[in-house]
Amino acid sequence: MDYQYIGKDIPVHEAKAKASGQLNYAADLRLPGMLYMKLFLSPVAHGMVRSLDVSRALSLPGVVTVLSFENTPGVLYNRGRVRATEHAPDQETLFSRHVRFVGDRIAAVVAETPELARRAVQLIQADIDPLPPILDPELALAEDARSIHEKDGVVRLPLVRYGDYASAQGEEFCHHTSSQRVSHIAMETHCAVADYKSASDRMTVWTATQSVFGARSAIAAVLGMPMSHIRVIKTPMGGSFGCKQEMILEPLAACAAKMTGRPVMLHFSRSETMLCTMLKHPLDSHINVKFSPQRTITGLQLDCRLDAGAYQTVSPDYAGSISKNLSWVYNIPNVEYRAVTVCTNTPISGSYRGWGGPEAALIMENMMNAAARHFGMDPIELRLRSILPPYATSRINNLSLGNLPLEDALILGRDRFRWEERKARLAGQDRSGRFVRGIGMALATHTSDYFPRKGDWGTVVVKMEEDGSVHVNCNVHDHGCGEVMVFRSIVAEVLSISPELVDLPEGDTAYNALDTGCCTSRSIYVLGRAILDASKLLLEQLKRNAGELLTCAPEELSHQDGALFVTTDPQRRCTYSQVAYYVADKGREALFVAHTHVPVSNPGPAAAHFAEVEVDTYTGLCKVVDYLAVHDVGKALNPALCRGQVGSALQQGMGLVFCEQLKLDPQTGQPLNADLRRYHIARACDLPNLDVLFLEKPDQEGPFGAKSLGEVCYVPVAPALIAAVNDALGLDLSQLPLDPPCILSALARRDKVREEDAP
Repeated sequence: MDYQYIGKDIPVHEAKAKASGQLNYAADLRLPGMLYMKLFLSPVAHGMVRSLDVSRALSLPGVVTVLSFENTPGVLYNRGRVRATEHAPDQETLFSRHVRFVGDRIAAVVAETPELARRAVQLIQADIDPLPPILDPELALAEDARSIHEKDGVVRLPLVRYGDYASAQGEEFCHHTSSQRVSHIAMETHCAVADYKSASDRMTVWTATQSVFGARSAIAAVLGMPMSHIRVIKTPMGGSFGCKQEMILEPLAACAAKMTGRPVMLHFSRSETMLCTMLKHPLDSHINVKFSPQRTITGLQLDCRLDAGAYQTVSPDYAGSISKNLSWVYNIPNVEYRAVTVCTNTPISGSYRGWGGPEAALIMENMMNAAARHFGMDPIELRLRSILPPYATSRINNLSLGNLPLEDALILGRDRFRWEERKARLAGQDRSGRFVRGIGMALATHTSDYFPRKGDWGTVVVKMEEDGSVHVNCNVHDHGCGEVMVFRSIVAEVLSISPELVDLPEGDTAYNALDTGCCTSRSIYVLGRAILDASKLLLEQLKRNAGELLTCAPEELSHQDGALFVTTDPQRRCTYSQVAYYVADKGREALFVAHTHVPVSNPGPAAAHFAEVEVDTYTGLCKVVDYLAVHDVGKALNPALCRGQVGSALQQGMGLVFCEQLKLDPQTGQPLNADLRRYHIARACDLPNLDVLFLEKPDQEGPFGAKSLGEVCYVPVAPALIAAVNDALGLDLSQLPLDPPCILSALARRDKVREEDAP
């Protein structure tokens, strides 16, 4: 079908403002009388603050107050809880006497300028009794280990089981995978601004959050305020990848604003963002898989451990989500999944792009690639023998995965990447030289909303103004990747008006209906569908009133470019503006629709990624040469923005595999590289030739058939790259990162074994 705006490459709505530097982020806000907040952080990984001397800081002219555990609410909360009813461990307070990692919050200075706040923090003195730090989750799990929390220091998830692994027949194959602690490195560091009016007991908070209602809930819980007295406004966001999903700065800034009666800004530096917000979980896993003689999977047994860091936050739920992904790609009749999340005296782990999906894919796809080498099989062929067919039902939560085209993605990817041709070419290369190449691939899917794991819905209001322009009230949280423009395009497509005539502000608790926020890839599938349906209902309302105006039945009308006309007599027409004024003059109704969409499906968007990597055996450096990402998106609503998502996911995955790691001193827990001078990421110049192929098989529930893309495009990247490195070197590396020391060490071990085995 030919659309006006859907499927077209339209720039993000803020493109001009971003390019010109005119877009105002939270850190650009300036309110009359605004104060600035700076945190005093624990210098030790574990200890009890015996005394806190803030007198020198308070004596500095321009310092308004100092907050600490001595004068702020001691309410225990969980920064990852979006709604108060969610079951999650409450372990954190605004400030802590019992510090549990280097970077834990002890106090904060509030001053007239940022410079004064920074100077004053350096004058605070804390006498801390050190306690032995537990930096290794293995030590925290020892029988005689003392937990760093009185409760929930170790959370063992209930066993997930279906079928009977013990009775499953076949050859058993075992594999181990681990990954490291990494930072999200969003371009925008964290910032929140709070303003409290004591006369009315009203709080307003501006923040680049993924959930304005989650931030409101946390503030209300900590400060004991009615939710109706708290307004949270989502500001433009310079990236998140999950690090702005938890409520971290908002309760702190709100507490300071309430104590001082003046607006307060809390703006993190890069190092503070890396240490004091959220990191990707360090993962350790061991998997046993049974393969039949035909090399189909008959059973799977997986033990998974996540290092939660100093507080559990979302880690138990995160570990639980890994289990659900086990039944979304392969037909596995017998599964046992055990998981444990462990608190250690390290920076806090939490939400990261994909929320368990990348971890599940890393474990499963590393195993499948290793098993293919073990059995002497092509990795694509091995997968084809066990993948789920379209409209398969997940054995966990009995969920239909929709028109899941895993086989199509594999076969199309194999052909487009010229897999067999590359395999033959690389088989003949001289592997004794400095540079060697290999190819690898991985398969994955993900989620499109919460259903049926928990309730999900999207409520929107679409109204037409008197001039024919449209305003949409929707709790959208654009990360900077273009959701707002896609939503505007949906409205524009239904009504046949320019997207420029559609106003769609972002999340604001004062005006939006309660909503979960931007997470679990739900925005397009849930909110986009709600906007689509509401726009159609508004069009029906327009036609009904235009029929009165033109003295015809609504069914006789067509619409195009902001006007309605009689299909058989196009000269009989009226503009949307004329209809709007007609409705207003009648005085009986307004042109608006409030609509709630409740999803009853959650189709899996299939993804198959293919990579060719070159390894420098002298330096250990790896270079990604070519990359293909095949994605089932249902319908690419904005192909350019979709390709941008895939490119960013590849860059992020390259960093995870080849260079990123937040390093801690193994004895003290001190961070060794919490800045971008020493923490290395994949850069734009490191990106390879990237080919993106979209499979467009519309899903009946998605808006115009669309499924999710924002997270699934990251899910298979790491195992595809790892497989290519292993193919080049003839190794089975599965412990990240594959940085130069790791590669060189592995090559040295390989060469030593070869020498010992030589006759």
